[in-house]
Amino acid sequence: MALCDTRDIIIFMEDMGRHNAVDKIFGRCLLENIPTEDKIILISGRVSSEILLKIAKRNIPVIVSRAAPTTLSVKLARKLNVTLIGFVRGKRMNIYASDWRVIDNRGN
Repeated sequence: MALCDTRDIIIFMEDMGRHNAVDKIFGRCLLENIPTEDKIILISGRVSSEILLKIAKRNIPVIVSRAAPTTLSVKLARKLNVTLIGFVRGKRMNIYASDWRVIDNRGN
């Protein structure tokens, strides 16, 4: 799991559990005074509602995953105005919520 800005990975953490990896990232943000309001979370696994809530509480506007989100996490992302992107493969992805944050570089 990683915390990123629009150019680089700022923090990368691994753990057996997704929740632990998120907590490690947030702990490091607190220790190093790294703001999260303009960052992106990258995750390789499924986006659960619990993970989405943790991210929303830190005011992180975007979460991107290679896997699918749960139905509840999609509903929460829409309600909480979090951009939720899943099934990222190369240049393809599914945007489930708050698509206005995603810029289309094809001129559309």
